Amino acid sequence: MPSRQVTPPVELAVSLDAAKLHLRETTNDLDAAITLWLKGITRECEHQIGRALISQPWRLTLSAFDDALRLERAPLIAVQSVSYYDAENVLRVLTQEAYNVDPVTEPGYIVPAAGAAWPITFARPNAVVVEYTCGYGLTAASVPENIQLYILARLSEQFDPATREFKATSQSIYVDRLLDACRVYG
Repeated sequence: MPSRQVTPPVELAVSLDAAKLHLRETTNDLDAAITLWLKGITRECEHQIGRALISQPWRLTLSAFDDALRLERAPLIAVQSVSYYDAENVLRVLTQEAYNVDPVTEPGYIVPAAGAAWPITFARPNAVVVEYTCGYGLTAASVPENIQLYILARLSEQFDPATREFKATSQSIYVDRLLDACRVYG
């Protein structure tokens, strides 16, 4: 996978307070464990659906320009830069006028501007680097409710023994289906 998350988001896709309320946890004894599970379930969810939930920076690296540069996480918020090593192995940054960003298609794409072509790159690993931001927003309030419900249901499986007993029921199938409308298939 040529795209990598640069830094994880500071906020959680489901707040610790919401998770504790869902679990009916009134003490602070399990805060660290709940937070760790929230992070893990969120990462698993993001991987399943091909989306970033909370705004986060990503970096795409390629050996050369493709016809279209596919940005692996949706929804795309912005492209910060497209840089490349030119034929003399000098790092250059393309002007925003040199390319078009398709933020509507999921996942997003970058293509050369009309009538333009990508420049020639030096033959080296990571000759093209795209810095971009994706996600729904900066806080849990921006994450779709069905995704939050999925995260809370998976969290319950970890902390509520009664929930674990019914893992192969229609309820668990419903939980798995919560993400269907959010999957990126591109």
